[in-house]
Amino acid sequence: MFINVCLGAVALGASLLQSVSGFGFGIVFMALTPLVIPYGTALGISTILSGSLNLVILKRCWKDIDLKQLWLPVLFCLCGSSLGTFLMATSPSPVYKRLLGVFLIILAIWLCFFSDKVRIRKTTRNAGIAGVISGLCGGLFSVNGPPMVLYFISVIEDKKTYLATLQAYFLVNNVYLFVIRSISGIMPEGVLVSALWGLGGLVIGSFIGGKIFNKIDGKKLKKLVYVVMVLSGAWIAING
Repeated sequence: MFINVCLGAVALGASLLQSVSGFGFGIVFMALTPLVIPYGTALGISTILSGSLNLVILKRCWKDIDLKQLWLPVLFCLCGSSLGTFLMATSPSPVYKRLLGVFLIILAIWLCFFSDKVRIRKTTRNAGIAGVISGLCGGLFSVNGPPMVLYFISVIEDKKTYLATLQAYFLVNNVYLFVIRSISGIMPEGVLVSALWGLGGLVIGSFIGGKIFNKIDGKKLKKLVYVVMVLSGAWIAING
């Protein structure tokens, strides 16, 4: 029961963050839940809940999706996701758990100090690179947001179009990851039941996030998340 309550609480906070900023669910969820449940189980639950959250957010902004900006990164992302899932299926997960810790630390430092200073041009090459890296990170860590956030925020000017296109991208990738993980036999048994506990927190978090979207200081919230990422990443990397 304690673990299920923890899943709900983490899902609440993670969904609130993504409802406010457009991303961050996988980052928070995968930074905290491997501390209390097996890495593979956390990965499966994160994929299911991330896709559910994408649907919740898209319900209010799906008309703003820019399909022209979406299809190419998605195509490359599916290739990266396939590779990441293959690596997960053929190698022991503790290796990737430690890599996740290092990845979270580097990611937090990058987002905190450099993400606002880097702009990416809209080219086929950049879309492909961002898609492959994003998919690979999604397959290994269920954290596919930052590379595509950096790309989309550089090539899409309208705020609503950015949010809708990003969520559509996440949705396609999460559905694909769920399918290939299930086919590969690396989706743990009972993961759907555990995901239901997280779903309750997700609904509450997304509701609150939608209400406070125009009131909260997004920059301060993000910096708090970066601190959590660094501390959690260090704990995961050291303890495995």
